Amino acid sequence: MCKFAVIRNQKTYNLIIIVFVLVFSLFCVYKLQNIKFDYDFEAFFPNEDHELEVYNNYRKTFEYDNEFALVAVENNKGIFKKDFLLKVDSLTRQLSRLRYVQRVTSPTNLKTLSLGGIVPVQTSVLHFQNEELYKEDSIAIYQSAHLVGSFFPLNAKSISIYIKTDDLLTKLKSDSLATGIERTLKDFNFDEIHFVGRIFAQNVYLKNLQKEFVVFICLSFVVIVLFLWFSFRSFYGIVVPVIIVLISILWTLGIMKLCGKSIDIMTVMLPTMIFIAGMSDVVHFFSKYFEELAKGTDRGKIYPLILKEVGFPTFLTLLTTVVGFLSLLFSSIKPIKEFGIYTSIGVTIAFILTYTLLPSLLYFFTPKKLVTVHGTNNRTHNLMRTGLFWIFRHQKTILVISGVILVLSVIGITKIKVNNILLEDLSDKVKIKQDFMFFDKNYSGVRPFEILITVKDKNKSVWDYDVITELNKVDDFIRKEYDAGFLLSPSSLVRSIYQNSNSDYNLKFPGSEDYEPISKQLKNNKKNRDVKRLITTDGLKTRISAKIRDMGSLQATQHNLNLIAFIEKNVNTNLLQFEITGAAHLIDRNNEYMVNNMTQGFLFSLLVIGILTFFLHRSWRMVLVFIIPNVIPLVIIGGIMGYAGIELKAATSLVFSIAFGIATDDTIHFISRLKIELGYGKSLMYAFKRTYFETGKPIILTTFILLGGFVTLMTSDFQSTFYFGFLICITVIIAVLADIFLLPVLLFLIYSKKKK
Repeated sequence: MCKFAVIRNQKTYNLIIIVFVLVFSLFCVYKLQNIKFDYDFEAFFPNEDHELEVYNNYRKTFEYDNEFALVAVENNKGIFKKDFLLKVDSLTRQLSRLRYVQRVTSPTNLKTLSLGGIVPVQTSVLHFQNEELYKEDSIAIYQSAHLVGSFFPLNAKSISIYIKTDDLLTKLKSDSLATGIERTLKDFNFDEIHFVGRIFAQNVYLKNLQKEFVVFICLSFVVIVLFLWFSFRSFYGIVVPVIIVLISILWTLGIMKLCGKSIDIMTVMLPTMIFIAGMSDVVHFFSKYFEELAKGTDRGKIYPLILKEVGFPTFLTLLTTVVGFLSLLFSSIKPIKEFGIYTSIGVTIAFILTYTLLPSLLYFFTPKKLVTVHGTNNRTHNLMRTGLFWIFRHQKTILVISGVILVLSVIGITKIKVNNILLEDLSDKVKIKQDFMFFDKNYSGVRPFEILITVKDKNKSVWDYDVITELNKVDDFIRKEYDAGFLLSPSSLVRSIYQNSNSDYNLKFPGSEDYEPISKQLKNNKKNRDVKRLITTDGLKTRISAKIRDMGSLQATQHNLNLIAFIEKNVNTNLLQFEITGAAHLIDRNNEYMVNNMTQGFLFSLLVIGILTFFLHRSWRMVLVFIIPNVIPLVIIGGIMGYAGIELKAATSLVFSIAFGIATDDTIHFISRLKIELGYGKSLMYAFKRTYFETGKPIILTTFILLGGFVTLMTSDFQSTFYFGFLICITVIIAVLADIFLLPVLLFLIYSKKKK
């Protein structure tokens, strides 16, 4: 009667679990009906940096440097053709009528300002309606440094149009404007059209995110199903594990939606992470469960045995994996922090479901075919026994080879460069990437370059001659150093007026007497909207704004250092203060912070896992034995990056903390099983043999699952996602080799000394 009551209670408990899981899953499905995909460019700015505050104040004072679009239209016969220029003028007027557009500047409406009479005179740069003036205009244009590389390329085969959009456009408004621009361009039959800007890039990123989110889930599903079939040869052995991980993903996404979190470029990888981590837990559970059934162990005793021999090691692997992901909290970048948090939640859910829902499903049905698959009479044990004895006979060889590889890897690490290119995430096949490359090749580029200048002496202003001449020095240096275009500054404005007034584009800069009327005219118009975008009304703050090529953070940083050195040597820094700012500059700084933050996160993971190991084994030697096989793969990865020229950036720096947490899983299972066998009173050699038999197959299977999951990331059009998957795959391979060959040698050295 008592036994019947226990069985009934157990049945009720398992039914409650299944019903609860079903109800909460349906709730998550309901919540996920309108989940959003989002790509907020500014979310990747470092939010703990003083430079972010400077940038926010800068754009409040002047304007947003990243709220623009550039359009280039080509004419193979040359740009100084009337029919072509008339079409350009018509396009300019139509673009200016679009909603969310503040102004449109093109060669057909571009004016020059000159002084020579009672009032300033504005003259068209290009008299496009009068063909007789084309030759004269073209000579003047190509003598004007501020026009070439900005609106006109050297080859004279295209022209560019600058569109200033409203600030802080929402996703809906950005898409509406991008669509409007593209539709307008389609109405004109130009030879080639190129367009770039945040509104276009954001849309491309989001479409790719949506596509890859589905692709990653589908590919992970297919790959893992293949591995499960190979392992269990049963429909049930595929369906049940897949159900566990799919529910884990569903719950995690549901929790994200409840917290108001959208899917972004980081969390798009989340399903793959949960698929991998969750499936690893299920495989270890399944393998032990059916091996015990094959031995004839009573079902009532199997679950407690699993909790003792597999459950606790699996719980430890959960801790190390979560520690790896939570180390991302050291990042100052919000999307990366959130990726760490939600992935930790996902793998925890997968672990809980493995030890609650999975036993409940097995309680009601266990197919016999799975039992026979896990019989012990197969060639795997013979192969593993042979491999183990080979390892013990070649311990010195393994240690020497490991040492040589480590030395070579450390040399490779010294070759790693920290770099970031704004659109390198996108494939070269994507149109917007090709258009960015077009502007880099034919114009000065698209990357914003901004400098905030503050007049230190309150008795002075930007309009003073000694101040404007200092700014002119910096202007000249920036043009040469960065090959900048679309350069806007007080001194470039003064130079342009001076040259236009004298109709001589070879003149460099006005003297103090020639400057006086120009200064007077500009002061009288200091409240003009265009002037206020350049200089504050009190004349104490101004800016230098330009567009440069996307040369990468490494080169840009070097140019910035050269600029700072030039200013310190040649400019009166007691008079003026210069601060480099802008969206692109913040992204570069973010890259530097990411590397430092990930270093802190990795050291945090190392410390926590080291303390945990010492607490479990009460031995510092065991801490070293545990850490060494798992640090070696990361050192080798660093070496591979150095030799292969894979640059360190936000995405690749993530690999080290996350990979360390994942790589420790197999080590934990191996050491835990060895201690269990020794605890049963087995001899050292026999304990090693049993450990290889008990953990070898699950370790190899989970390794293939990890590889299968992360390989799917290598199908990404985002370069950062590709490298993330590639580097972790290499890490997993090296980690399992270290656990198979090096770990037994280190453990044997420690335990053999204990025996003596």
